[in-house]
Amino acid sequence: MTQRYLIDDLDREIIRYLTEDGRLSAAEIAGRMGGASERTIRNRIAALLQAKMIVIGAIPDPVALGRDVQVELIIEVEPGRLEEVAILLAEYDEIGYLAATSGSSNLSASLFVTDHAALLEFIDQELGKLPGVSRVTSMVVLRLYKVFGTRTTAALPRGTGPGAKKKG
Repeated sequence: MTQRYLIDDLDREIIRYLTEDGRLSAAEIAGRMGGASERTIRNRIAALLQAKMIVIGAIPDPVALGRDVQVELIIEVEPGRLEEVAILLAEYDEIGYLAATSGSSNLSASLFVTDHAALLEFIDQELGKLPGVSRVTSMVVLRLYKVFGTRTTAALPRGTGPGAKKKG
């Protein structure tokens, strides 16, 4: 039987720093935290990675990649075809998130496309033609406040984000 890794307050604080900037070194985190050595931080990060409690990687910014339109998709799938449809959808680069869900629909997905014409084309020509998909509901995301545990600039108090006018 595999022992489960239990995180403590130190691990949570390390995770918080890495969530803000995954490029931080153990020395930088130790310096910001104070009270824990660089070696301790490095060992904790290694343990968190080994236990698969965290993954450190790059999360692409869809807008920076020219995909200005984000859409949440609620997908109803014919009985017995969930895995088949999920595997097919997971192949699309435009799908940034895909999960099986409970309730009236079977799948939830985040779709990132360049514009509304590309949205129409994806829903009509790709999603609409997938075998096993019986219904799709789409909702355009107007403003994203938090993603993957990190607040976006839209979630900052007014007048504090990039482009805010300086007083004085």
